[in-house]
Amino acid sequence: MKAVQVRPGSGMTLRDVPVPTPGPGEVLVKVAGAGLCHSEIAVAQYPQYYRPDESWMTLGHETSGYVESVGEGVSGLASGQPVVVHAEWGCGQCVSCRSGHERFCPVVRPRAGSGLGFDGGLAEYILVPSARNVLPLPEELDPTDAAPLDDAGLTPYHAIRSSMPWLDAGSVAVVIGVGGLGHMAVQLLREMSPAQIVVVEKDPRRRDFALDLGAHIALDPNDDAAAQIKAMGSDGASFVLDLVGNDKTLEMAGASAAVRGKVAVVGAGFGSLNFNMMSFPWECVLQTSYSGEAWELEQLLQLAAMGRIKVWANHITLDEVPAAYEQLGQGGLELGRTIAVPKG
Repeated sequence: MKAVQVRPGSGMTLRDVPVPTPGPGEVLVKVAGAGLCHSEIAVAQYPQYYRPDESWMTLGHETSGYVESVGEGVSGLASGQPVVVHAEWGCGQCVSCRSGHERFCPVVRPRAGSGLGFDGGLAEYILVPSARNVLPLPEELDPTDAAPLDDAGLTPYHAIRSSMPWLDAGSVAVVIGVGGLGHMAVQLLREMSPAQIVVVEKDPRRRDFALDLGAHIALDPNDDAAAQIKAMGSDGASFVLDLVGNDKTLEMAGASAAVRGKVAVVGAGFGSLNFNMMSFPWECVLQTSYSGEAWELEQLLQLAAMGRIKVWANHITLDEVPAAYEQLGQGGLELGRTIAVPKG
């Protein structure tokens, strides 16, 4: 089969590799679609962080498709069944996993899941180590376009769901960056909260896109956006979701936030922020946020099945993935989420 793989010093390469055979408890999924996420650019630069033996690793943590075959002991999944793969894979047995936080499993480290130490979904097939990480898709959802629900949708869903106390009527919610995650975040805020939704995005096409998706205000970051937001509500933004995470956006997030507000940082821009007692609004929470759990993905799938949120998808082939990541690194991909669709 074809797979987009990396190892230190080699960059992204489309390679021919054997189709995996599922062992006990495992599930082999035929990939219908695999989303391209900006974070994989960083993974491709330092794959040895997740795979210290420096062997080839298949990228891709947004995957949906059809059950191809299952290993011994797996029940409840039928061949040909449409599914989405939850990408955060823990051991399933430790305290963290059993308490509902599998994405923070200490046992499997440095591996963290699909395309993060284990082979991911940018391939024709993906081997999932446990059936608990394979979720049946509601019949209303197309397996080709459902893959980004697991990250582009799930990551902002987790961040927003866990921040509902900051999203009362009359509050202001800010989304910084309207890429793959941002276009889902705007829809989720529209459906889950009564807050006024403000997006900050430098690309005018994406600002218009955000307004079409339900944002109330779209600002250019170079147009004194932080000051404009600070003048909203009673004291600025009760909730800021930074989906970029570089120095400039972190500074803007802090300058936009209200007293007793919350800033959630998701973007992997690896920026830093001057944070001390006097540099940040009083009692404002600054928090990182990472992905979400399978039970949250099940909730998100129901929202999508009801038509309340939608992945705006653009399709490419596996052969086009390396070039697409170059474009993504320069901010040049189409609106919504780009999805690789294997041939055949």
